[in-house]
Amino acid sequence: MKVTTTISLLAGIALCAALQLNAQPGFIQQNISDSYQKPTDICAADLNNDGHADIITVGGGDGGNISWWENDGNNNFSEHTLYTGFTGARGVRAADMDDDGHIDIVAAAWEANTILYLHNDGDGEFTDHTVDDEFIGAHTIDLYDVDMDGELDILCSGFDFHGHEGEIAWWKNDGIGPSSWTKHVISERFQQSPFIHAADINGDNIPDVVACGELNGEVLWWENDGTGEFISENMIDDDFPYAHTVIARDLDQDGDNDVLGAACMSSKLAWYENDNGSFTKHPLPGYSGAIWLDAADVDNDGDMDLFGAGMGSGTLNWWKNDGNQNFAKKNLGDDFASGFAINAIYLDDDSDLDFIAIGNNSNKISWFDNTTEGIHYNHPECCVFDYENQCWYISNTGLADPGYLVCVDSEGEMTILPEEIENPLGMCLAEGVLYISDGDNAILGYNTDTWEQVLNLAFTPNGNFDGMAYNGNGKLYVVDTGGAIYEITLETGAVSVFVDSGLSAATQDIVYDATKDCLYAVGWCPGAPVQEISCSDGTITNHSTPFGYYDGITMDQAGNLYLASHQSGGRIIKYAAGFNNQFDLISTGHNEPAGLHYNTQNNVLAVPNFGGSTVDFINLSPTGVKAPSEPIGMIAFPNPVNGTFRINSLKCASAAMGIRITNMYGKEIMHIENYVFGDAIHVENIPAGVYFVVPVGKSTREEALKIVLR
Repeated sequence: MKVTTTISLLAGIALCAALQLNAQPGFIQQNISDSYQKPTDICAADLNNDGHADIITVGGGDGGNISWWENDGNNNFSEHTLYTGFTGARGVRAADMDDDGHIDIVAAAWEANTILYLHNDGDGEFTDHTVDDEFIGAHTIDLYDVDMDGELDILCSGFDFHGHEGEIAWWKNDGIGPSSWTKHVISERFQQSPFIHAADINGDNIPDVVACGELNGEVLWWENDGTGEFISENMIDDDFPYAHTVIARDLDQDGDNDVLGAACMSSKLAWYENDNGSFTKHPLPGYSGAIWLDAADVDNDGDMDLFGAGMGSGTLNWWKNDGNQNFAKKNLGDDFASGFAINAIYLDDDSDLDFIAIGNNSNKISWFDNTTEGIHYNHPECCVFDYENQCWYISNTGLADPGYLVCVDSEGEMTILPEEIENPLGMCLAEGVLYISDGDNAILGYNTDTWEQVLNLAFTPNGNFDGMAYNGNGKLYVVDTGGAIYEITLETGAVSVFVDSGLSAATQDIVYDATKDCLYAVGWCPGAPVQEISCSDGTITNHSTPFGYYDGITMDQAGNLYLASHQSGGRIIKYAAGFNNQFDLISTGHNEPAGLHYNTQNNVLAVPNFGGSTVDFINLSPTGVKAPSEPIGMIAFPNPVNGTFRINSLKCASAAMGIRITNMYGKEIMHIENYVFGDAIHVENIPAGVYFVVPVGKSTREEALKIVLR
């Protein structure tokens, strides 16, 4: 059973320029706590697998603590203290360290000289394990697969107040159990090393390490040979007094990681432009108590902006990039003193980056809602592909807000269709008309050329109108989640009850099988069967399944069925034509996947994530077998791509071949006759989106290297 990965359309498509690219971000500060004692670090992760980003902090309360701030789904946070007596609690990061599907926590305490691993046993229960209790001045944590063996390792810097040389080091994850770690020292160069960060610095796709020394004002990087052995020490800057934070990002989007630096006690900021491991320093204006500097596309204009925190500043700030690395300082909010750490995350289910931050002396934890206007998904429920107009329609329920439809065209641009619909759920395209189930209100129909409403059947279901299917011969079938399926004769608008008994509890979706002249239906209940319903007489045949809580079903041109289940965080299951009870797990990791649609023209399965407000596209072969996400021996770097990228062949680095770059609909964007592996490919004028690099002579679904342009 092969589990495959998917691409988030939210991260990959180009937003409508008229509404998005000209928008200016504003920020609304939302207070989480103003009494959390001396917070020192913050990060975010979904700790209880409910589809919502939680917040993790460490601070000085209770003798040093680790806290989980649980998100109720509406960005209201409740604190769970996970560990106390963690003296000098300083750094925290979160990731799935043992590949069990649950996010774990790793934290460091400089006074306790301890690195602690909190194993998430599921459902938010944590068991603590000591990684090292003799690491002097354990300070900042990073989590990365240092030796490239498939296991996440731990990196930590040593902030030593005691007068002898400290260490930067990494601990190998032996993959045996939560207490199995082996320490490897990288360097003893610094007495006080407050920060360590892993990233590929020299473009060889191997994680190197960047670190700094506060007392000697140095910033350096160490080259990793790919096994966790660091074979060279390289100076970036030997004149950055009181260096405190170093983070590697591709700030100028030229394909390599630059380095960003903040120096707290000298109030200095700088970024270092990377040229294959050699650096040019670009000082930035002074920033009082500068303790944090990072980069992200804050305003969704395609370039990387800066954001930071200063212990001496009364505000948190971001710096807008004009596209040429000239930065204009702007406030995030006017009520946030002694900023200590700040991170950018998608917190509120829209397409704009928000921020979470802590104030050390102000005892404050806040998040900042980015209010950049733009088109985004809001709890999408169903996808349909329009073959004539070459676009996707995605219904968005909006939950408490009125719903709406988003159209995504062949270039990846998004528009909102003119009609506002209260609660659009299921959809079906038939004879140039898009039919929509409007919750418990009506069945609606719109001409897809004019968007004139051509149908409005308002009657009251037992539950909600939901999934739809068309039989190709004038009959539209509509699910009533209260236990019925209606048949609508489109020519006359006549409605009759097709099935009103024997359906699974809370039936959600249906698909029509022309070969057998039947409907397949799935329901929202444990152990739900796939129900085969004859269109001639309405008889029901149940096909048992081991899953359940289904919210979507679709079919490809070969008759294979694809089911969306909310179990285990969200999964897509395929059953072969004829339903012989043999299934394949196509994809996992979705967030409440709903009304699926299979585009038979391009063999793309669209998965709307109701809980995550995103849409995933899974690229399949015509037989429904997942194509490799990267052809053997080819890799792209960087990926995601910002302006320029390269392709390497692990088989033959000097070979050349013809390649095509296509969008996700198969349209060719670029053609290179004789590409030499390792040469730069410039894509500055191509819209953001999901693309495929295809060797000439191959199909996009047989051997396609997937890339994401940002």
